[in-house]
Amino acid sequence: MGPALSATVARLERDVMHAGRVGRPAVPPVAGHPVDRRLILAAALGLAGSLALTGVVAAWLARPMAPAGPVVVSTLAARPLVLPAAWIVRPVAAAEATSERIDLAIPWTELTGSALPGLMRVTATRAPETEAPLSPARRYARFLTAEAQPLTDGLMRRRFRAGTPFEGEDLYLAQGEGSRFAVRCATGRVPEPDAACLSEIRVGSVSLRLRFSADRLPSWSAGLAGLERLFGSTP
Repeated sequence: MGPALSATVARLERDVMHAGRVGRPAVPPVAGHPVDRRLILAAALGLAGSLALTGVVAAWLARPMAPAGPVVVSTLAARPLVLPAAWIVRPVAAAEATSERIDLAIPWTELTGSALPGLMRVTATRAPETEAPLSPARRYARFLTAEAQPLTDGLMRRRFRAGTPFEGEDLYLAQGEGSRFAVRCATGRVPEPDAACLSEIRVGSVSLRLRFSADRLPSWSAGLAGLERLFGSTP
């Protein structure tokens, strides 16, 4: 029982006791029986419940309405981005035309045009105006073993040495150096299997931070092509 409800019950009890001393009831008796504490408590609970329900209804009516159509973001890429509202993870108000960051959960099915389950989590920001960074192969070179394993999906797998900051992950590189695409994936169990892989790529003027399941690695090329269609300079 909350403080407000306790105070209400106590006040009603005082009224009943006072009425008994002065010889008149504060609350009319029901069917000839005196009003007891249980009836007072029931009345107070009913009042509190009504007030709480009123607050819930008011909050529901005041909530922002989800947009019925797509959301247009005009400041990230060279052209306005037209994105389905269902993809947007952050509040809709933050995904307005002047937003410089947008968080998305894109179904692999819609990204690749094939029946793939799961989502790719994407954080899009405006790419900084800097010189071209080192390729992923060179950036991670001092943490990698000498082993390089080519895979059938066009990726090269490199292993991180024990004792490095990236121990427990593998690095996957496309086209040798990984300049077009590179991703780190956890090798063991992780709290969020759907976000076991992390990749950072640039498409035109947009930087994309990607999170997805290791099961989607074989579809990296189709996923990248879908992102380039979405965020590239031409639709």
